[in-house]
Amino acid sequence: MKNQITIIGGGLAGWATASAFIDNGFYVNLFEGSTQNFGSQQISPNGWTYLSQLLDIKKAKPLLENFNVIKIKSINLKQELNLLCSYNVNTELGQYGSIERSGIINLLKEKVQKTNLIKINKSNVKYIIQDNELNKILDDKGNLVTSKFIIGADGVLGITKKFVCGSNNSIKFKQVYRSISYKDKPYKLTKSIMQVIFTQDGHFVIYPTIIKSKKATNYVFIPNEEGLIPPVIYNKTLKLLIPEDIEWQSLSTIKNKGEYSNIHSNGVLLVGEASIPTSPHLAQAGNQVLEDAAFIKRTLIEHKDIEKMIFSFIQNRYEQKKYIAQKSSLIGKVLGSNNIIGNFRNTMIKSIGPSILEDILNPIWNIEDAK
Repeated sequence: MKNQITIIGGGLAGWATASAFIDNGFYVNLFEGSTQNFGSQQISPNGWTYLSQLLDIKKAKPLLENFNVIKIKSINLKQELNLLCSYNVNTELGQYGSIERSGIINLLKEKVQKTNLIKINKSNVKYIIQDNELNKILDDKGNLVTSKFIIGADGVLGITKKFVCGSNNSIKFKQVYRSISYKDKPYKLTKSIMQVIFTQDGHFVIYPTIIKSKKATNYVFIPNEEGLIPPVIYNKTLKLLIPEDIEWQSLSTIKNKGEYSNIHSNGVLLVGEASIPTSPHLAQAGNQVLEDAAFIKRTLIEHKDIEKMIFSFIQNRYEQKKYIAQKSSLIGKVLGSNNIIGNFRNTMIKSIGPSILEDILNPIWNIEDAK
């Protein structure tokens, strides 16, 4: 079938891309597999704009917890808290806040499942075998599916990236820690605020969110070096914000800027984190996934042809994503500094912090200026 596409991956990238194709009348065969979606993500103005192109944004608004201010702080070895910068978010660029990842996925699922254009396979793909101009997909239930075009949305360690790139060995990971608290006090202390707190061992990223319709506080701790864990907090003020009884969950995230050599081979196009992995330091991984899908939707509206869409994605979207990934990697090096370099970073943020944030965030958040 000319207007048929196979999508491998049942996370945000898979369902957002399915929405883009179905909006253009394509039949989608989606392999959902086993996917976990933990907690919330930051959604910046660019991500909110692209999400509105994929679904009825009014349905997503109850999931959004807005941020009006970004506060950057530091604590020294005595755990004395120091405010380095308070930045009022430019709301003219659009919405900025947090949104539950599974909530977005459920809205996308609800939308596409109302059509008769999708088949969902609750299985994991084991092999992709090239057969002339077609690809044969074998899943873990023994099913064999033939497809000319495949969208790889199964992440940096997925089967589609191995098929396109040959190996995932160049991708390096580091451990980060995440947690959620449903306590009332932390939520009130961080209401409408996204906070970054530097410590000697790494930095916290803390913001309010909504999880399963409950008010909550989302925590991320990114160590400066391998083997470091979230420090014990005994500062009385900070303990109200970071309760000592929260349970940290260790997760792997991208350490380096990723592999830029190839995102397409033999009819398989990589999207989302499978294409160009983005480290978490600009909070753009999920936003870039949404932009991928919105780009695909717009290009299909213009061309109504998968091959032309793939060519446009490689020629245009690839460079945009590479720019974001490189910038995020550079910011990560700055955020992960300690000792003398860390002290210099803190001094710079305290003296010209708002202008630094303007220079970093506005070119990304403002979609007209994004490279």
